[in-house]
Amino acid sequence: MTNNLTRQLVISIFLLFPTFVYAFVRLDSLVSNKLMLDYLEESGELNLLNPDSSILFHKISFDQSMQNRDTLAAILDLVVLGQLYAHGADFGQSYDTYWEGLLLADKLGDVGARAVMYDGLAWLYSLYQRREKAIEYFNMSQDILKKLVLEKDLNGHVLLDIYYALAILHRKEKNSSISRRYLDSCRFVQDKTGNKFIPSNAYIKAEMGYLAYQDGDYMSALELLQEPRDYFENHQRAYLVILYSFLGDIYRAMGEYTSSEKFYLSAIEISERYKSHFDLVPDIHEHLSGLYLELNRPQLAYEHLKRSKTLDEAYFGGRSKANTQLLEIKDEFRMEKEKQNNLIREQRMARLEHENEISYLQTIILIGTIVFLVLFGFLLYRHLRTRYKAEKKLMRQQQELEMQKTREVLSIKNKELTKSALQVIEMEEILSDLKVRLKEQKKNPDSNELHKLIKSIDVNTSTHWKEFEARFIAVNKSFYKHLRKRFPNLNQSDHRLCALVKLNFSSKDMSRLLGISVESVHTSRYRLRKKLGLDKNANLGDFISKL
Repeated sequence: MTNNLTRQLVISIFLLFPTFVYAFVRLDSLVSNKLMLDYLEESGELNLLNPDSSILFHKISFDQSMQNRDTLAAILDLVVLGQLYAHGADFGQSYDTYWEGLLLADKLGDVGARAVMYDGLAWLYSLYQRREKAIEYFNMSQDILKKLVLEKDLNGHVLLDIYYALAILHRKEKNSSISRRYLDSCRFVQDKTGNKFIPSNAYIKAEMGYLAYQDGDYMSALELLQEPRDYFENHQRAYLVILYSFLGDIYRAMGEYTSSEKFYLSAIEISERYKSHFDLVPDIHEHLSGLYLELNRPQLAYEHLKRSKTLDEAYFGGRSKANTQLLEIKDEFRMEKEKQNNLIREQRMARLEHENEISYLQTIILIGTIVFLVLFGFLLYRHLRTRYKAEKKLMRQQQELEMQKTREVLSIKNKELTKSALQVIEMEEILSDLKVRLKEQKKNPDSNELHKLIKSIDVNTSTHWKEFEARFIAVNKSFYKHLRKRFPNLNQSDHRLCALVKLNFSSKDMSRLLGISVESVHTSRYRLRKKLGLDKNANLGDFISKL
């Protein structure tokens, strides 16, 4: 239903906005304001009383204008003819008329006329729900008109048609907030300029009333439509076809079927009387059909539905002769326009080539300078990069040499440490043998002397171990420090065992150095693993070597 009502509003304003827009755009080019107003008044009366006579009037006027080489007047005739053809549902003829007017506008160089033609084409596209194309042409028209308003200080009313059209398109998409913003822009422009030759605020209020109906606020909708209703009944009765269809929809939604039926039938009667808004009649018949179904009057519902389908096929169906040209997308005028644009581009290119010859030498010099600077910068960059890489490589080699030297020194110290440990082991073996022998001779020698001798051997053993430990600490300075920090519960015997494990001593060598049995070494290693919190699969040597 929304698409149908959009189509209704589009057709209704074909005879209202574009002509006025062009009048204001070209007002400075006419002989006087009075001539324009008389022209608009005469054509407007003919449009309401007899559209066929109005079409004939403007055709004759167009031919005379072309004979008199008055392109501006001819364009204005084409604007009105395009509107009249669309008003009578002859959209193919309207389409051709607007494109013919666009060619004349381009030939004349009249950007204002071009904007009006874009506007008319946009309305045609919107009738067939080609929303993207319609918005594209509305935007092209709007860009031109805004520029004219700024540059030539034209009346801002020239933008009303665009704002009004975009409000309808967005309302069709049920974007009520955006639609209201465009309607507010229409009212702002009207209030700011106050020009009486643009349709009154009644059209805007009628659209606001329909938005209120869409939002479900029926009382506000009726209130908003009351003032437009009075205006149109006194000044623009042809528009009542749309207004009465609005009221019929509202009363039907409110359940007041008698009033709804009255307004629907009145809308059809006014359309026949003024021969206007034929495109709207199929939708009204369809609404009446739905109304009669709700009233349980199936025969009338069937008759109006059949009438709706017949008229809709006649006006918008593919079998309509009047619309065949539009539906087949006739593009002859656009092709001609493209040829003219190509010719203009060729002339412009010739002029640019002449200008390029003058600046050719400057361009070569500039390019040469840029190439030289780029080449110089590249070579400088390569030189600095090569130098940086060489310095970096030299620093890396020096670091590697220092590390290698450190490793060699450490290896030598470890070898010395191992040698020292072996000497200690050897000394321990000698002393152990001596201790055994002395014990065997313990029967005859003096007991005190033997005791002193054994004590002296123990002291020497302790001294040898301290020397070994001092050398170990000198090579592995942070070993005991880290060990105490991570495992503070280890005692001195555990520290010695960790040092021997780090040096990869076997259990046998450990037993000799520590003066205990191999079994005791295994027991000590087992206790050490528990203190370090290692499981069965962990290697004690690997763990200690990483400390």
